[in-house]
Amino acid sequence: MKIQLCIVILLSVFISALSSQSKAELYLTNNVLNGACDDPYFTGFMIELDTIYSSIDSSILFGQLPRLGTINFKHKTNIPTEFTRTDRAGYPQIMFRFRSEWLTFDDPMYTNNSISFTIDRDPVVPFTEDDLKIIQLASDMLSEPKYWHKQDDRICEDDLANKSYSLFCALKIASLAVEQKYNHRNAVLQKLRHLINEKDPNKQWNHRLMDFNNQEETTYEDIISILAEMEAACGLDLKQK
Repeated sequence: MKIQLCIVILLSVFISALSSQSKAELYLTNNVLNGACDDPYFTGFMIELDTIYSSIDSSILFGQLPRLGTINFKHKTNIPTEFTRTDRAGYPQIMFRFRSEWLTFDDPMYTNNSISFTIDRDPVVPFTEDDLKIIQLASDMLSEPKYWHKQDDRICEDDLANKSYSLFCALKIASLAVEQKYNHRNAVLQKLRHLINEKDPNKQWNHRLMDFNNQEETTYEDIISILAEMEAACGLDLKQK
């Protein structure tokens, strides 16, 4: 029992360390933004600008993107990383991708020569009209139980060929159809991840969409219900804008 309790405590500490937000700050020196982060893994950043600046603000920074910089990850330093601008949330954000994970720089605060911000691993993204279309198209694709693929492997080509879609693949294919691109952290997928967490907050998911789709207790009705819940949340969000 003591060993099990220790394992639970260690897991809680680990999960806390991987909380969705971490504080970071970049300092401007000539044409370089260089700084550190209190994230246990993403410990530092460097973005080289195209010219020397005496101060930095949002218009200068966003005008520089996309731009190749570097990050420090664990004990590895200067890993080439693309920093890009996205308006996907309905306002400008800075995103960078590490492996398959998209992260955002949120709530930036600018001084003359520094930028402080939080890194959000799991951002809440406001809905757009396109998101509503994506949800509705995915719901149409899953209109009958025979169109639901219970064994998701996150590879969607066979889903498309067989016209049998996992929850993830239905939304990915719908995203490509509506926007001609796929954003792993768009409003639809983020809302779905958060809803899955809310339904079972104590469960440790590896890939939330795949695991929810594949778990034995998930039914077709659960899939349709969570899509309907997303559509309602999207509609409400759009009305409030």
